[in-house]
This record gives sequence, structure tokens and C-alpha cells, in this order.
Amino acid sequence: MKNSANRIVNKVILYFGLWLCLVSLNGLAQQSMDSDSPPRIVEFIGNQPMTRVGRPFEVLGVISNPAKIAINLTATLKLPEGIHLEGMTVRSVKLSPDEKVTLRWNLFSDKPQYTEILLEVSNKLDILAASRLPVRFLPKMEKFKASYIPDPQPLKKNSELLVGAHNCPLWEADSYDRWSQILKHPERTPAMGFYAQENPEVADWETKWAAEHGVDFFIYCWYRTEQGGPVKQMLGSALHKALFNSKFQSQMKFTIMWENQTKGKAGVSNEDDLMNNLLPFWMDNYFKRANYLVVDNKPVLFIYRPEFLVDDLGSVENVRTAFDKMRQACRDAGFAGLLLLGEYRYLDPKHLELMKNIGLDNTFAYCWHVQNSPTPQEAIDTQMNDIRTTQKLGILPQVVTVSQAWSGWSDEGSIWKLPPAEFETLLRQAKGFVEKLPKDQLSGRMLLLDNWNEWAEGHYLLPYTENGFGYLDAIRKVFLNAADKHTDLIPEDIGMGPYETSYREWLAKKRGQ
Repeated sequence: MKNSANRIVNKVILYFGLWLCLVSLNGLAQQSMDSDSPPRIVEFIGNQPMTRVGRPFEVLGVISNPAKIAINLTATLKLPEGIHLEGMTVRSVKLSPDEKVTLRWNLFSDKPQYTEILLEVSNKLDILAASRLPVRFLPKMEKFKASYIPDPQPLKKNSELLVGAHNCPLWEADSYDRWSQILKHPERTPAMGFYAQENPEVADWETKWAAEHGVDFFIYCWYRTEQGGPVKQMLGSALHKALFNSKFQSQMKFTIMWENQTKGKAGVSNEDDLMNNLLPFWMDNYFKRANYLVVDNKPVLFIYRPEFLVDDLGSVENVRTAFDKMRQACRDAGFAGLLLLGEYRYLDPKHLELMKNIGLDNTFAYCWHVQNSPTPQEAIDTQMNDIRTTQKLGILPQVVTVSQAWSGWSDEGSIWKLPPAEFETLLRQAKGFVEKLPKDQLSGRMLLLDNWNEWAEGHYLLPYTENGFGYLDAIRKVFLNAADKHTDLIPEDIGMGPYETSYREWLAKKRGQ
């Protein structure tokens, strides 16, 4: 009996040892698979752009298993002080080969803040993937139902300057890929989310925020797609579908910047094309509208690459003649003429002489190319130096632009950003400079902001995750007679939005949900 019992014990020990070996080998295989085809956090995003203290902020984590074996994982949400959630911070996940899972958490904040949360995916041994997500909680405010967006409440300005913002209308409902750069920079997520610009409500929120913070007009980039015939355009929905059908359109002036940089398509084929196709289209659709920007009874037209018109029309003299004919056509339509501004962001006197010789009234910069990834102070000093240098050259009067940031569409070249406080400093310096210029010139009556909504290129003023309303509040402090304390509404406050429904539907299909 004793020998039989010993044999049974030995077998148990043998089988247990074999089991331990198999477990160990499986662990090694798991480690090997994790190393070769580790799990991925495909997305870690907020399911809304921002919220307020006391309200839930829903977070989505999409985790995938590209390996050829099933894996057991632990997903851990790490939260900073002041952030808590409903449910557990740790989730167990089992994924089959090529399977994806979407995890959801509802976060709450004890105080207004901008902070980061961390998602880690691990096995029993190692952290295999990690991703950070910036989140913003605005000050607490009770929601209320409104039949529509409350009317803008503009305040009296402390200056007679016309303040305009460049508006880049790239965010149409089917332009999903243009948001890919923002997915890499979730701190840039706009307060309206990944919105579709053709919605008139989007235009009304923009008008409300602009009017209440001291922005008088938008300069919409305007794109022609074919030249030499009747006008065909692209990316015009922000104007034709949104602004022109919006409730508050009478409270926001607009103008256009002719984006003529694509040669052979975006310019003009000859003077006849300019005078009989392009100008009549602008006249009927824009110049004659009650909310088009008109100064001294002259429509204001911005041109992105005015030097390209020399090739389009054959010579400097031909461009000057064509501009004179455009001014006369505006006079014939009841205006006092036409103000033409050409874009230039450098300091070459020869180029400025060319712009003067073709008959432009002013130069302006769409943005300032500040090189070498400067500090905020260097970015301020460089811009003000370029502005002063352009003025000292005295070749062509400039309408001053100030830039908030730059990154490029792929984070290329010089990358920099002014925080809101430093942007306020730049605004005050530029305002002081412009107010000393002659008031009988456009240069002394206008200041331009770069940029309202260049989300992918890295310069933007609309409220967004990282700084909330910080940039708009800086503009408000400089140009309006306004106390610091005021309430800025977001769509969620009144039960409106979201304005990214089509984008979210596309994203869900992409996830395979």
C-alpha cells in the first residue's frame, strides 16, 4: 500500500511539474507574441470635446489584438488628483486573434481643470501599450434648455479698430481625413468636436463666440476649382450652406481671401475670365450682401498669391489694368471702388515693390513664419520686428496680422505656440502699433488674427480642449470694455450639439462597430 501511495504521489508531482512547464511555456509564448505582435491602443479619445464640473466626461479606449493567439490583458485607467469615475479603473480583457474591443468610462472632476489621464494595457509581466488623453472640465454650470443658441451679447469696444480673423473652411462632413492630425493632437479638439462646418448652427456658435470676444469679421479662404469658364468652387459650404443660412449672420461681417495658388485651376485664364466670370460671381454672391465687409463703401478683397496673376494675365501692367477695371466695375455697381490686399509674410523689398506695381492697396500676412521653433517671447519679438520692418520699408502699406502658433500639417519645420497670456501680450503690442498709424489708411483701422480654425496646421483661436476659451478671452481683454468674469456657453450647456454626428458614424464604421 505504501509503495502504491508513493507511486500516486510521484505521478501527481510529475503531472504538476508538467503542468507548470506548460504554463511557463505558454507564458513565454505569450511574451514572445506580445513582443512580436503586441496589443495596440487603436484609439483613446473623449466621446465629447469637453464638459463641466459635475457632468460626466465619457472616454473611449479601443484596444486591438493583432497577434495570432488569444491574449488576456488588463486595461488600467490612471487618473490625476481631482478626477474620479463610475465603476472600476481596472478592466480584464480577453481578445481573440485580430479582435478589437471598445472600453468606456465616465469621468467626473471635483474642480475646473485641464489635465491628462493615462490608459495602460498590460499582461501579468509588462505594460504592453499606453496612451494619454487630455481632458478639460469647465467651471460648474447648470444645464438649461433653450429653443436655440442665445443671441450674441457683444460689448462696446475700447478701440475703433476692425478686428478680423482668418477662417479656414476645410471641415466639411466628408473631409474626415483632415481631422487625422487632430487625433494625433487631442489637446486641439474643438469645443464643437469634429464638426461639420456646413451646419448653420456651427456658424451661429462661431458668430456668438466671435461677437462676444471682439472679433468683427471673418476672412474665409475661397477656392476656385476650374478657370476659364463659369465659376466652380470647393469648400464653400461654410459660407453658402452655413453662414448664409444662419440666424445671426447679420451680426458677423465676412470677406473672402482668393486662394489662387493652384496654377491653371484656381486663378484666371485671361482678363475676360476675371471680368466676366469671376468678378460677377463675387459681386452677386458676396460684395452685394449686407454682411460683406465694406470699408468707405469699398468691398475688401484679400488675394493669397497676387504675384501669380502676372503669369495669368501676361504682365505687371496687365494686372494693374485689370485691377483698375475691377474697381471701376465696383463703382458701376454703386460702390466707391474696391480695396485689394495681397498676402506676403516675408521682408524682400523687391517682392513688395512688385505688389505695389501691380496695383494692390495693402499687403498683409496670412501668418508669420517664425523659424527655429522659438520660445513664446522669441515668437512675439520676431513678429513685432517683422511688422516694424515692413512699415519702415514704406513700400506698400500693411494691414497687421498677429499669429498665435504654427506646427504644419505633419508637425514639420518650426513648431511653436503662444499660450493665451503671451498671445494677449502680442495683441497689446500690435494694437498699440496699429493705433499710431494714420486713420485715413486701412492700415490704421484694421488688425488681423491668425487663425480662427487651422486645426491641422496648428494655429487656432476657437475654444478647444487645452486652453478652453483662453485665446478668445485674451482678445476680449484687449479690445473690449469687459470685466474678466463672464460666462462662455458651450453647446452641451443648452442641450445642443453634437456637431460631429457624421464623423462619429464614420469612426464607428472604421472600428467595425
